[in-house]
Amino acid sequence: MRSVTVVALGLLCLGCGGRAMQMKSDAGCAASSLDACEYEVGSAALTSQTVMVTEPISGRVLPVLVRKPAGTGPFPVVLWSHGGAVDDDGQKLSAEWGETFAHHGFVAMNIGHVSVNQSAGLALCAEGKVPMGECVAAADEDSNGFIALVKSRDVIAVLDALPTMQVGVTLDLTRVAVTGWSAGVRAPQVMQGARFVPSASAVPYSAPHARVKAIIGLSPISPGYGGFFEGAMGTSWDQLRGPVLMVTGTNDVKPSKPDLKGADRRIAWDRQQADGRRWLLYSNLPEGVGEHGTYNLGDLGSSDARLSRLSRAIRSVALAFLDAELNGDVDARAWLATTNARTLAGDASWEHK
Repeated sequence: MRSVTVVALGLLCLGCGGRAMQMKSDAGCAASSLDACEYEVGSAALTSQTVMVTEPISGRVLPVLVRKPAGTGPFPVVLWSHGGAVDDDGQKLSAEWGETFAHHGFVAMNIGHVSVNQSAGLALCAEGKVPMGECVAAADEDSNGFIALVKSRDVIAVLDALPTMQVGVTLDLTRVAVTGWSAGVRAPQVMQGARFVPSASAVPYSAPHARVKAIIGLSPISPGYGGFFEGAMGTSWDQLRGPVLMVTGTNDVKPSKPDLKGADRRIAWDRQQADGRRWLLYSNLPEGVGEHGTYNLGDLGSSDARLSRLSRAIRSVALAFLDAELNGDVDARAWLATTNARTLAGDASWEHK
């Protein structure tokens, strides 16, 4: 990875909701001075509201919790797809991420991926060319690609609704990112060209969306889970375009899926083509030190210094990446090119390709 030294200029980040940014180099960043390593976290006042968006294929009505910084905009937009399967209150999940994005100057939209009844499921299966005998919403969201299909179409519905969405501020539709954690990483990848198979005998499905400029995947899935694949058809990530940030680690394991290791999750990064716009933060903390929820900011306030610093690093790389890709912020690009993320995270690698 390249390392650069940047002179501190104290510039204003244009398009960042008036958030003043002090450019940081890697000077002063060390294990004994972690505050000097961390990317600045915004503190703008925020308000929130819930809007309803209809997914046109299934007819389901999706609640979208919109958090917005003070001001009128135009603001960049960050969509969040929650983990797990469907949830009628899914828009309330991962509040820490929605608040972090909004405080930082983005309009954050947490999407509720609501329940799917039989008629809605059949309509979605038809969209994904799923044979009727395979149109099954399994209890295990990783057993087939149905949840990836549901969440991808939900995200597309929200993206398509942005031009007419009334949220009290102006949205900049040229600066939109899609983000998510765990099963919520599926739709962001599909928005940038990743493929998956909705069912065992279905053909690979892809639905890239031109409005999406960047994606973040926290705890991505590996081949063999959730319809994502590699083999005779290639891999799910052959056509995934950048910019992409992915974050996972050796400790990224959940009790219900002990065989799905962090090393498996990073395959989603390993199989991508290098284009200079892809980043990976990979923690080497061992299994049992933190867990899957660590990558959902679950350990930001942990008394275990190893986990709290990793959580700060996850937050830092996400905000720097969004500032760099949505706002064209030269300070953020310079921060990404330092070793700050690796130092802050502790035992971790910070990779760029």
